[in-house]
Amino acid sequence: MPSFNVAPYIRECMDSVLAQTLTDIEIIVADADSTDGTREILEEYARNDARVTILTDDKKSSGYANNKAMDHAAGEYIGIVETDDYIVPDMYEKLYAYAEKYKAEIVKADYDSFTAIQGKRIYVTHNLLGEKKKYYQVLNPRKNKFVFEAEMYNWAGIYRRDFLKEYEIRHQETPGASYQDNGFWFQAFAFATRVVFIHESYYRYRKDNPNSSINNRKKVFCMCDEYDFAK
Repeated sequence: MPSFNVAPYIRECMDSVLAQTLTDIEIIVADADSTDGTREILEEYARNDARVTILTDDKKSSGYANNKAMDHAAGEYIGIVETDDYIVPDMYEKLYAYAEKYKAEIVKADYDSFTAIQGKRIYVTHNLLGEKKKYYQVLNPRKNKFVFEAEMYNWAGIYRRDFLKEYEIRHQETPGASYQDNGFWFQAFAFATRVVFIHESYYRYRKDNPNSSINNRKKVFCMCDEYDFAK
């Protein structure tokens, strides 16, 4: 979980992760020396739950934060949660069950984006694949190239840790949160041979954080840097 100055959102995010029905998990937050009280809130959670570990992202790069947390992880699968978002209680229990059922390297699910309008949240469900028949089956991206047309967000799924380690799949460590999903996502799909998509929505993606990189027009060309990195 990469973190930087998300005090208005961090409690909802952390509460959703701690409430997972799959309880045998480790929660690793890499915080970039937040100055708005986020770090203090995280330390409170760490004191109250032994599953929470706080690392320091001294590069102030979400890619570096994710890499550092992945290096620290000991679990069988890796999941990423952005700290201004939240997840439904059975997300990781369901994704892990599907991963075990299909012996998958990657399991990805649909998700909901949300924004607040006059104090009321509006949710929109996003389907990663257009056709329902493409879900719930093992796909090899080398043969089923349509998977590269799916949305690239890393947080919508889980990744087998030994698979990531074997192929040295990493995030680019550019400053800030500059679309580092893309290089990681492309590498993961390029090396994977067993990918499963789930036609269920578990992740809740916030679109109304004014500090989010997706709202920063100056960062749009970071996408080009990501594909250079992947190449």
